[in-house]
Amino acid sequence: MSESDAALDLFLHWLREGHGRGFAVKDRGVVVTASDGEFALAASVGSLVPVEDERWDAARERLESQIAEGLPARIALWAPSGAALPSEEPAASEFAETVRQGAVKLGPQERAHLPLPIQILLRKNNSTGGVISATGGLQPHWATFTGRVQGTFDLDSTALHRLPESSDHLEQLIEQIVEVAGEMSDGEVREIETIDAWTVQRLSGDNGCTIFGLPRAATEDIGLTVRRDFRRLLRDVVPALREAEADLRALIVIGYYPRIEMEGATTAIRGYDPMLYSGLDFVCLVADGVVKPLIQTPDHLLPWAKAAQPEA
Repeated sequence: MSESDAALDLFLHWLREGHGRGFAVKDRGVVVTASDGEFALAASVGSLVPVEDERWDAARERLESQIAEGLPARIALWAPSGAALPSEEPAASEFAETVRQGAVKLGPQERAHLPLPIQILLRKNNSTGGVISATGGLQPHWATFTGRVQGTFDLDSTALHRLPESSDHLEQLIEQIVEVAGEMSDGEVREIETIDAWTVQRLSGDNGCTIFGLPRAATEDIGLTVRRDFRRLLRDVVPALREAEADLRALIVIGYYPRIEMEGATTAIRGYDPMLYSGLDFVCLVADGVVKPLIQTPDHLLPWAKAAQPEA
């Protein structure tokens, strides 16, 4: 199952859960057609950061096959953007087994974070000041340490790509770093054990694995890339959706964000001329296993609601 097929699967589940409409795919193409027996849906799926990297794709396909071997379910693995996929043995096989063990615990459409052990590095530069400068996943939280440490420190958290959703984990990690900092001498470097949270999700189907992710090179200037490629998608795909014989039209875009609340697609689409997406009932972002509507027709104007309204 490709990224596009998996994202479509999640969108159709979102329609079932949110609107009670069970659409089944009839034809897959640039425009996908589906029906719930009463209404027809036309949909298209595109990536906000399309990547053409043969080595990355080959590594991903090998790992997908390893994970899928013997797995009694179809799953999606949302790798944090820029995180390296294990390719050497025995690391790849051990990683595949870890993913399988996490996946078999999930019920239909459930998602959970897979805690992968990592190390972050803390270096004490000197005993003056009271600040920790951070790179990597903890960079947005550097100000949290101000005044809580004695000295000047550098924190290398480049191995950390995604924090768990629970704020408790972040608070405990910050306390651990502060405690370690208080024990250090000038010039000393300490390794701190923590986790990187990858997201594993069960999809419909009996077997297989789809890995969502980006190579590190594709994460450079990702905000600019999203704005450019989102506009391109709207320009290239929406005309075909408008022309489709359907009662409902949807564009699903795949995003690569650590967490859905960190997405930048909403900001991007607000900067476009609304004519670019006029005629669509839904423009939805799929990221980290979550579907978020960016544009949607009000419930009372959807085709099934209009059909239920009495004639004047």
